[in-house]
Amino acid sequence: MHKKTLSLVIIALLGLIATITVYFRTDYAETLAVITQIKTSAPVSEKDQYDNRDQQLTQTGTLKLLNTKKSGQTFAFTNNYDRSQLVNQHFYKHQRVFVQVTDQKATIDNAKRDWVLVLAGTILFLLIVQVLNQKSYLVILSLLFNMIIFGMTIRLDIWRNGTNPILIYSLAAIIFAVGSFLIFQGWHLKMAVMLLSTISALLLAFTLSYGIMALTKEKGITYMAVAYATQSPRSLFLGQTLLGVLGAVMDESTDIVTSLNELLEQQPTVSAQQLWQSGLAIGREIMGPLINVLFLIFMADALPMTILYLRDNNAINYTFTYTLSLGVIQSLISAIGIVLTVPIATLTSLILRRKQVQL
Repeated sequence: MHKKTLSLVIIALLGLIATITVYFRTDYAETLAVITQIKTSAPVSEKDQYDNRDQQLTQTGTLKLLNTKKSGQTFAFTNNYDRSQLVNQHFYKHQRVFVQVTDQKATIDNAKRDWVLVLAGTILFLLIVQVLNQKSYLVILSLLFNMIIFGMTIRLDIWRNGTNPILIYSLAAIIFAVGSFLIFQGWHLKMAVMLLSTISALLLAFTLSYGIMALTKEKGITYMAVAYATQSPRSLFLGQTLLGVLGAVMDESTDIVTSLNELLEQQPTVSAQQLWQSGLAIGREIMGPLINVLFLIFMADALPMTILYLRDNNAINYTFTYTLSLGVIQSLISAIGIVLTVPIATLTSLILRRKQVQL
């Protein structure tokens, strides 16, 4: 308990120092300013041709530059935003913002939010330590490892300009799985069962899904719906799908293998048939909720854009094609992986631990 309290205090202090440091940081390539005065006008109601209603407000005020050669100078600014803040936003006094300066006028590009990420990360680490206690540092280490690998994967994908995306993201997925299991579980038989079942289910599910896409010549898949695509939308979609399937398969495989391992320790005389039936029963219990969770995650991501399309009087078929179709496909591929993981994880446990199972 004393070590846990000490760890929480150290993380809180380091996080607070890092947050304050990042908040007052000014050495950016962009022009940074702080809002010194601001006034918001009365809202003006507006309605478009589709009967969408909103209110527009105008903010006027002054801001002081915090970097560049014009540091310390004050400029006037104007900011128009909608009450919904769908494509613009409301600013506050003393808020730090990135701006563009022309003559005696400044235009706000965006708010400075990096300190918010540092604060959120600090809170996350505090919660991890509070809940997981002794194994918290392993989770944090695994998280940092995956962030580094993810960044390297994105860099490699950009460098390769979207070529060989399946190879790049497949290798990244395998590294994610190996690194996460090694850090959190350590090297032992149970970890080997988890890793083998995860990689087997991932590759089998994606190969099966990709084969179906190839046979149907990918008809009906609207890759143009991939948001903010700066390279081949198809490669980004395949990368998203691989990583999405990996998360679901790792979760399910860990649950099944851990439960079967506990069963073997409690009942060493369990038969192969009993272990097989137990694995399938465990899989059935977690398979349904896991598929639903993934489906809701994919759908929730597309929900704002779906509502926007429908509010602009687009047809349901058109809206589905450009907002929900890719999410549904990813959900189906992930569901295939979740279903395949049940027999694969159970069979892998039987094969690798056959000496402990009564035949």
